[in-house]
Amino acid sequence: MVKSSAIRDPEQLIKLWIHESSRVFHDRLINEQDRIWYQDLLIELLKRGFNSNQEKENIFGSNNIKFGDLLKLDSMNRDYEEIKDISKLMKVLNEKQDDFLEGKSLSKLIFFEEAIEHVLRIARVLRQPRGSAMLIGVGGSGKQSLTKLCSFMLDCENKSIEIVKGYNLQSFRDFIKILKQQTGVSGKQCTFLFTDSQIVNESFLEDINSLLNSGEVPNIWE
Repeated sequence: MVKSSAIRDPEQLIKLWIHESSRVFHDRLINEQDRIWYQDLLIELLKRGFNSNQEKENIFGSNNIKFGDLLKLDSMNRDYEEIKDISKLMKVLNEKQDDFLEGKSLSKLIFFEEAIEHVLRIARVLRQPRGSAMLIGVGGSGKQSLTKLCSFMLDCENKSIEIVKGYNLQSFRDFIKILKQQTGVSGKQCTFLFTDSQIVNESFLEDINSLLNSGEVPNIWE
């Protein structure tokens, strides 16, 4: 996702490797013991393979490495780049949130450190073709709100099913058909947001799994 012109020295390449490795592996770990193991392993690999003396605090501390494409949202070619100035990112997030909330009776989000990191993670997933993420946390922690805001910033239309009486597998597949036609045929950028409370039929998960693995749902067009 990074243009070669954006990597001007070996240190930037190392930072990019750290960031992407952390997004692929570190974000999937579920307890502190595994995260510490990963962090120690990464420091060891940096010394052994990159001859780098990066400190753990610089990588995983309060001023950790951040990459994203949110600083130039109005540009035709958004660069995926290191974000060094958090104040610039905060300005963008607050301005875009104001635009997103205009005319809506929704609470305003507070962008503390972890919330900013989650925004960057979600935006990274959304910029990738067929990108997907499982967001895990207690109810009301902001998972849906951050996803909807990120979708708005990246010009993705939010899509979700509405569970009503009699909603069944066929209803869900009809929704998937429309979604595939809009994204695959019309080329619309969409974010499909699906929550655990919407699993009224376990077959929904099988269809989503098929979409993630192959892009198709077996026998959906029959």
